[in-house]
Amino acid sequence: MNDLWYFTQLLLRRRWALLAGTVLMLLAALASLGLIALSGWFITATGLTGIALAAGAAMTLDIYRPGAGIRFFAVGRAVARYGERLVNHDAILRVLADLRAWFFRALLPGSRERLARLRDGELLNRISTDIDNLNLLYLRVLGPVAVAVLGLVLGLGLLAWIAPGPALGAALLLVPAALLVAWLGQRFAAPPARRCAEAASSMREQVVGDLQAQAELWVYGARAARLHLLERRDADYLADERRLLRQRSLSESLLLLATLCGVWLTLVIGIAAFHADRLSGPLMVAAALGVLALGEVLSQLPQASLVLGRVRWSAERLRGFIPPHPPATRAQTVSAPADATLAMREVVFRHRAGQTPCLRGVDLVLPPGERVGILGESGTGKSTLLQLIAGERESQHGCVTLGGVRVTTIDPDALHAGLALMEQRVTLFAASIAANLRVGRANASDAELWQVLEAVALTAEIRQLPDGLETWLGPGGTGLSGGQARRLALARTLLKPARIYLLDEPTEGLDRDTEQAVLAAIDRWIGECSLIVIGHDAHRFPRVDRLLSLEAGLLWPTPPSRGAPSGSPG
Repeated sequence: MNDLWYFTQLLLRRRWALLAGTVLMLLAALASLGLIALSGWFITATGLTGIALAAGAAMTLDIYRPGAGIRFFAVGRAVARYGERLVNHDAILRVLADLRAWFFRALLPGSRERLARLRDGELLNRISTDIDNLNLLYLRVLGPVAVAVLGLVLGLGLLAWIAPGPALGAALLLVPAALLVAWLGQRFAAPPARRCAEAASSMREQVVGDLQAQAELWVYGARAARLHLLERRDADYLADERRLLRQRSLSESLLLLATLCGVWLTLVIGIAAFHADRLSGPLMVAAALGVLALGEVLSQLPQASLVLGRVRWSAERLRGFIPPHPPATRAQTVSAPADATLAMREVVFRHRAGQTPCLRGVDLVLPPGERVGILGESGTGKSTLLQLIAGERESQHGCVTLGGVRVTTIDPDALHAGLALMEQRVTLFAASIAANLRVGRANASDAELWQVLEAVALTAEIRQLPDGLETWLGPGGTGLSGGQARRLALARTLLKPARIYLLDEPTEGLDRDTEQAVLAAIDRWIGECSLIVIGHDAHRFPRVDRLLSLEAGLLWPTPPSRGAPSGSPG
């Protein structure tokens, strides 16, 4: 329940709006109770008065005040329900925004390691399914339960005021029934509810992953097996859904039986009180119908007990995104130093505990304006080295400093303002080409965009597109070839004003002529800024001042025989 309490505290940020919505739900329930009870009293009193007058007895009945009361409760119920819809929907939408903002903030610190552990579609599931489930915490659990408890207490109090005996009989049936429904929900509904939530999540993740791997499934003949797995998961999901429906039907039937027995007991006690002249006939009917209305107040409890299992499961999953050690706050960070000297001292890094370190004592000093090329085979830790410099990862031993200050203690905005990073796996957004480029420099003009596109030999291809710079790209850069997407990402990197450029295989996948043109452009654009470029082949680097090799977790000078790009001293 600690996870659920954590998110309940997030809901309390909107406590006044949610309290107003709860009050309106309670008023609507009480208005319904008053309407049913008063209508029963009025109809019974009118009928008895008519019988008495027909028998020749002298009797009067004030029809105006009861009629006004009935109209008051009827209009009040409609207004309260309408107001509750307005207030609660507004509050829930704001709560949903709060939950999503919390989730994205929880993703940012150390997000690379945690995101790498997520399966295909799992992140989308947590953004949509889990947060939507948590959004039901108030609307389907806390709010209805609070209204049921308060409505039952106030309703029984009202019945006790007009008919103490029948109210006591109703309480002896309705209160245990409500408690039993809550216990049954937690005992029998919570496990299948959790399994349903988990199965739905697994099916969504599988569908996303299988759609992304259609070609591989067809080529390897695995399509039938994956469909069979999906069908089996769907069958398990439907079986648990049926269990939940049976549990809900049982709980609703139990409440209905308790309500009807309460009405019967109220009438039995009321008739006895009527014969003893302790209770009038109209009040006896009002009490019986009031008990019936209390059953409606309790009708949301079965659904709340079913939803609670899903909500608790989602709360536990989302709490897993909270870092065990919170990152340094801005008050604890320092501004970026003026000195742009980058240094790595005895840096050791391993991806998981127990693994052999991919970096096991790296030393590197990069003075301002120097260019360094680093060669290495796949899996030697070249990309990890760049991520350590960018402050996206933290070494287990040693340190990475900028101007003598650890990069992990520098304010992230200030640190990243001086760095431009192009990773091996480029990321493009579902936006226009211009918008993707302006991620590098938000105020870049169209002329500057065309200029940097010219530098990476991409102008001709973009001009041939129907909308030019405003051509819309799909998720991940859909609409461009792999080489075009890579050059577009490189253009965005070069467009960013920075003191240090970090490039991971910038010309991978390009033909020889295009590659040479791009390398010359990189050389011109970087100018006097510092550069670290990594890759497998020194001839695919722009001009560098030093060429190093990353082998066995250490940086070594590369002899000229290994091959250095033209203009490099090697």
